[in-house]
Amino acid sequence: NVCRYLAPEVMDCQNGDELSLGGYDGAAADMWSVGIVLFVLLSGTQPANSNVENKWTTCSFNDCVWENVSNDAKNVIRRLTAMNSNDRPSAAAALLMPWFTVRRDARGSGTNDARPGLPKRQRTC
Repeated sequence: NVCRYLAPEVMDCQNGDELSLGGYDGAAADMWSVGIVLFVLLSGTQPANSNVENKWTTCSFNDCVWENVSNDAKNVIRRLTAMNSNDRPSAAAALLMPWFTVRRDARGSGTNDARPGLPKRQRTC
């Protein structure tokens, strides 16, 4: 269901909300969708707020599936799904968040990487 990935401001425009007559920031709306997709990828579930009727709440991490997901990852999702589109980071800013820039060992301990960006991929012959 595509509606599950629409940002609140996009839903407002589709519903003809008078406050949204000026349109919306497409990049910020896309970042909302990225946050929802990340939520699904990390949890294997849809966020509780993905129903059209409940679009005005933020993602919840109360389910037990989130116990083994880092706070840094949850913070990325929280920021990307901020209700106010002005509070969402750009794609470039999101990639500078600790979840993307801190290398982790097998135990989950993090160290700052000398280069910002995604961790190195490991070969998998």
